[in-house]
Amino acid sequence: MRKISILFVLSWLVVSLGQPQTSAFLSLVASMMGFALFWLSLACVKRKRFLYSMIWFFFVQLVQLSWLASTAYQGIYILFVYVGLSLALGLQFGVLSLFFPRKPLLTVYHSLGMAALWTLMEWSRLHVFCGFVWNPVGLSHTASLVGVQMATIWGIFGLSFWVIFVNLLMVKAIFDRCRKSICLCGGAFLLPYLFGVCHMQYHKARIVDSIKPFNVVLVQTALLPDQKSYFHQSKGEYVCPYRQWENILFYLEEHRSKKLDLIVLPEAALPYSAYTPFYDCKEVKHIVETFWGEIDLSPLLTKPLASVRKEGCYVSNAFWAQAISNHYNAEVVIGFDDCDNGHYYNAAFHFVPGRRVITRYEKRVLLPLAEYLPFSFLKPLIRRYGIDNFFSHGKEAKVIEGRCPLSISICYEECFSHLMREGRQKGAQLFVNVTNDGWYPFSRLPQQHFDHGRIRAIENGVPLVRACNTGITVGVDSLGRVIDEFKCPEWGRGVDGGSLFLSVNLYTFPTLYTIWGDSFIVILSCVCVSFLRRGRGFFLDEN
Repeated sequence: MRKISILFVLSWLVVSLGQPQTSAFLSLVASMMGFALFWLSLACVKRKRFLYSMIWFFFVQLVQLSWLASTAYQGIYILFVYVGLSLALGLQFGVLSLFFPRKPLLTVYHSLGMAALWTLMEWSRLHVFCGFVWNPVGLSHTASLVGVQMATIWGIFGLSFWVIFVNLLMVKAIFDRCRKSICLCGGAFLLPYLFGVCHMQYHKARIVDSIKPFNVVLVQTALLPDQKSYFHQSKGEYVCPYRQWENILFYLEEHRSKKLDLIVLPEAALPYSAYTPFYDCKEVKHIVETFWGEIDLSPLLTKPLASVRKEGCYVSNAFWAQAISNHYNAEVVIGFDDCDNGHYYNAAFHFVPGRRVITRYEKRVLLPLAEYLPFSFLKPLIRRYGIDNFFSHGKEAKVIEGRCPLSISICYEECFSHLMREGRQKGAQLFVNVTNDGWYPFSRLPQQHFDHGRIRAIENGVPLVRACNTGITVGVDSLGRVIDEFKCPEWGRGVDGGSLFLSVNLYTFPTLYTIWGDSFIVILSCVCVSFLRRGRGFFLDEN
């Protein structure tokens, strides 16, 4: 009993903390033997193995998803979501452990089958509600940039498959105590790192420094929800939209002497929708001329950017964005809400200097309760939090042509491998993500979110830039290496934002994952899961 308890607690600590944002060392240990330590304890449990396994993984998820327990802006109901998700993942792991042999004997076939079963369960979550795509098992393999390069072959689900498989081989090696099993486990663990070294050396030699750099400025507004938008219960925190735009201009002026190709601002960067004529033109002109000197804004004072009424001329958020694009001679990507034919969208807009054609991308993956209502009976609950309108889903991936073909994602969408892959297949040479992680302040969410986003760049061999309201504002190259990251002070109750200038190398390369997506690992898992029905396999010692 004492041995079971020690292994239970030790494995819980290793796996719970074995994530890139927590500990690179424990991530390495977890990917090799964190689950193996648990299964060693499970081998000593004779009854209620499902319950035992479910409770263990439930407590693991309580740690890894602890950012969900933030009630500051979500309310008490988020605690039910937090516990419910942790319990659902615990149930999945309980099902997996039902297939762990009652005798401490594992075949390679059976290990492949269990790894395949877990992978299929992870993949199936894509199709439940908006899809909960957090992959903590595979994520433990991403603390090392070398080890994660195998995502170019089979994506994040392939990494999950390999982590479970290696951990089962570790159990087998411990119980078999033979050279074959030990060598097999060690070889399986080292394989991704050997591949990663070769892969990175090959592409480093081909990243030509003479490629014309693509200059990007990422703006982090660093406003918490009650600072960006008006909440009755926190009137004193609200930052006036005029002041918000004034801060953005201040951040951009730091780079006025540089030649810019792209400026990126966050998701829902400002209150009010893209074309709502909220701002008095006289006040806007005064603010703009404070930074840019005397300037003629009259060419922009036409619909839909502006509206002339009896009481005067008023301009919209889109007016500001187009003015910035024209002034800096740079394309602008920025997140705004928008309304079209009775449908509301969480969208990102692309502005081009001197061109009146504005491209809009509509967010396709909406969060239940916050952005769309899965069940009508929940309306009374949601109204308590001041949410009356919901967004419509976008329909397709879009690659926006400009100085560089861009594929835009909004917030949580960058965690969906198959969605980001669509942009790459359509010719994108740069992924652009606009995000707002401010609903869960002072938590691990921003780092976990970024860890998933970086894998999308690696899977498809494409550089990625991210602009966050609050979160990780950063650029990474096509190998997942961080180019630079915005260093924001601890968020106070004032404006702590700024901007980050990046010179992005647009080196891209084709990957097998871009070609076949999740199909390869799903088909492989469907084949391997049939091995669970086999009674015998190789490397099985029955003596």
